[in-house]
Amino acid sequence: MNEVTLPPVIQAGEGRALSRAEFFSLLNTYNCFLKDQTQLHLSYTQGIDGEVVVEGFLNISWGVRRPIRLKIQDDKQIPPFVLPIAPEPPSPVSPLGNGKRGMSRWGEYTDLHQIDEIVETAPETAASNPLPGPPIYETATLRPPRTKNQDREVESNLFRCMSDASLVKRRNKGKSAAQREKERQHRFSINGHFYNYKTSIFTPSFGTPTKVRISSRMTTNEVIEQLLNKFKIENDPQEFALYCIHQSGEKRKLSNRDQPLWERILQGPSDDIMKIFMMDMDEAEVSNDVAQYLNLELSILEQVLLKLREEETTEIQGVIIKYQQQHRLLSQVLNRKIFPPIETSV
Repeated sequence: MNEVTLPPVIQAGEGRALSRAEFFSLLNTYNCFLKDQTQLHLSYTQGIDGEVVVEGFLNISWGVRRPIRLKIQDDKQIPPFVLPIAPEPPSPVSPLGNGKRGMSRWGEYTDLHQIDEIVETAPETAASNPLPGPPIYETATLRPPRTKNQDREVESNLFRCMSDASLVKRRNKGKSAAQREKERQHRFSINGHFYNYKTSIFTPSFGTPTKVRISSRMTTNEVIEQLLNKFKIENDPQEFALYCIHQSGEKRKLSNRDQPLWERILQGPSDDIMKIFMMDMDEAEVSNDVAQYLNLELSILEQVLLKLREEETTEIQGVIIKYQQQHRLLSQVLNRKIFPPIETSV
């Protein structure tokens, strides 16, 4: 997109605006930081209303403490695989005289009984429906048709039932059962965790990163729903919230109207400066004033706490003295009104 066509002022979330030069500076800095990972670069487009929309991947870390529940079934189920029923293979020499010849291959029959049935029914079909042409033989070896012998047939069937050859199945040209099951249950994993019945309820490891593709128009709730849908989580999105945790220790909760991608762009792409965590809704925030003491040593913190207690005691004493003075003054005024002075005449 041509840079000149962009408006001179670009809205970067609610109540914030960037100039065109500032926007391109932030975008170029972001993409240069991730120059070795081109798939994570941000891109922008301009809508019909003139709004600049940024799209790309947002890195979110897991910080939930309550267990999450994975869906038992996906929204879009792949129908179960059904083995195709192949038509009965024709005999090596067609008894119908259609001129189609071919050779039978091992494994094309359910069992070896079909071979004998096809061979023995061929002369009957030819006798009932005589067709002009060359004589039909039993097999491709030009062996003449044989007559049925009941005793021999029983012995032959008994022998086949007792042999391992009856276990021969039709060749399956499709995918194996393990591959089909793997494809049916395929979904994204959280730190390598896929759904199974024993661990369908679990808590992700704290700080485990994941990526979700969003746009700058998406609000906090929409980003949370996108993340839950990615991993097939059935928890209510209202149970979670997004928090910006800075290097200083400040923890700020994003409101429902905030746009997380703009927060990431304004803070820069480095996770060392700021990370976005998905945490429980009732997680406490940490202000910047409190966060500045988190990285200090214990001895220094104890001295700071002692100093604060001294200041607190001084403030309490000052309030008590002021209260006593005001109480004394008000008491004197009330006494004058209740008991006015009596004037006596001489």
